[in-house]
Amino acid sequence: MKRIYKSPKEPELLCKYRNLYPDETWEHFRRHWRKGYRQVKEATIMDQQGLCAYCEVSIKLAEEESEVDDFRIEHFFPKSVVNKGAHNYHLDWWNLLGVCHGGSQPCVPDAQWRFSTKKRDRSCDVPKGSKEITGRILNPLKIPASIRLFRYAEHTGKIIIDETVCPLGLQKKARTTIKELNLNAPRLMRMRKVVIEWLNEEITAVMQTGTTLEEGLSLLAESFLLPDDDGRYVPFFTMIRWYLGAAAEQLLAEHNYNI
Repeated sequence: MKRIYKSPKEPELLCKYRNLYPDETWEHFRRHWRKGYRQVKEATIMDQQGLCAYCEVSIKLAEEESEVDDFRIEHFFPKSVVNKGAHNYHLDWWNLLGVCHGGSQPCVPDAQWRFSTKKRDRSCDVPKGSKEITGRILNPLKIPASIRLFRYAEHTGKIIIDETVCPLGLQKKARTTIKELNLNAPRLMRMRKVVIEWLNEEITAVMQTGTTLEEGLSLLAESFLLPDDDGRYVPFFTMIRWYLGAAAEQLLAEHNYNI
């Protein structure tokens, strides 16, 4: 999970809809204001720079008629606990996150990697559901960017709290986040392990050119930790940041990532 900076200017059509129908539901907005939903979707993907807010897989949009987007809007504060007359979290721009389907949708692109028939393989908002656990898990909009909270097991792809850098006050929430969002689903661990193996191959190839390890890590940081021309990050940004260590932190600081 990485820090997300939402645009302070919410999508115009969402704002307009909320002013007209302040007590309406998200489902009504999505079904009846399709242009507004598309606007929210595009803005969310742009703000998150192409990554799922929770597990950091890439958001993949459907390219074939038989496919569906591996994307949906998640309400961090669950819609189901909103009482009539209270704050309407359904239409609150700051409550909307873009997430993948968490392994639950068989018709997404790259379904052989992204879909699983097993319940224990579901992640992100799927196990979270409508549980009111927002006070016990990390909010991607509020975690620090300057501090990496997690480390990873290189041979398994498992995500773990990095107690050497994660602030003590966030460690309990971080552990609960991993558990409640099932961020160590076998499907995610498998994907992370492939990325780690790929990084190992990349650093080996770079060093075979006579480059030092330190120089090689810096080169990889420049290649993989900066957004592409479309403003998107590579999947599993935080894991790559961990793998590249000091070279990653130096590069991100130079590019004001920590602000």
